[in-house]
Amino acid sequence: MLNEDDLNRYSRQVIIPNFDEEGQEKLLKTKCLIVGAGGLGCPVALYACAAGFGHIEIYDQDVVEISNLNRQIAHKNNDVGNNKAENLVLECLKINPNISISFKKKNFEETEDVSNFDLIFDCSDNPETIYTLNYLSHKYKKILISGSAVQMEGQLAIWKSGLNLDYPCYECIFPKTNEKAPITNCREAGIIGPVTGLIGSMQVNEAIKEIALKDYKSSAGVLFLYDGLTQSLDKIKLVKNYQCPVCSD
Repeated sequence: MLNEDDLNRYSRQVIIPNFDEEGQEKLLKTKCLIVGAGGLGCPVALYACAAGFGHIEIYDQDVVEISNLNRQIAHKNNDVGNNKAENLVLECLKINPNISISFKKKNFEETEDVSNFDLIFDCSDNPETIYTLNYLSHKYKKILISGSAVQMEGQLAIWKSGLNLDYPCYECIFPKTNEKAPITNCREAGIIGPVTGLIGSMQVNEAIKEIALKDYKSSAGVLFLYDGLTQSLDKIKLVKNYQCPVCSD
C-alpha cells in the first residue's frame, strides 16, 4: 500500500489510468541495476529514482572529469575527481530520499550476481560490458534495456530473450567478431549531451512500461535508431539468430 507521502510524491503518475496505484507499488518493489554512471547512467538514474524505482544499484569505477560535464548532468564542476557512481547516488537521494540506492566503485564483471535484480540498464560505453550483461540477463531471465549514443546519434533496445525464447538477444543482432570494431565511445568519437539525455529518458520510459503498465505492447525485438541531425526516430524489427551461442539453447 502507498502511504500519504507516496501518494503526494507520485501523484502525477498514479492518476494515469493504465498506471494507477498498482503500477506505482510495482515500481517501488522493483530492483534495478544500472551499469555506468556517465552520459546515459545519469539521466537513467535520476529519472528512475524520481519515478520511484524502489531499489537501485549503480556500478562505475571512473571518476568525474571536466570533459564529462557537457552530458553527465548529475555531476557538477565541484565533483571533478569524485567517483561517478557514488556521486550519482548522492544526487539521486536529493531528488528522492525514500528509495534504497547504493553504488559500487568498480567495473561490472561476469562474476557479479544479478539474480536479485528485476531489471538491468546497460549504460556502459564498451562492447565487453554489454556482451556480459546480455549473457547474464539471458541466463537469469532478466529484462535488459540497453542504450548507446555517439556524436548526434543514439540507439535503444529492450532484450528479453531469457523470458521469451522467441525474442533475440543482443548477440543475435551484434555477434562477436575478431574484426576491429569502429570507434563508438564518446571519448574518441564525441557526443552531444542532449542525445544521451534523450536515450537515457527513453530507457526509463521503457522500464516503466515493462514493470508498471497494465496493458502495453512490449518494445522488445525492436531497435530504435535516433538521428539528432534530422530529428528522426526509426524502428527496425529484429530477427532472432537460432544459432546464437547465448540464446539458442
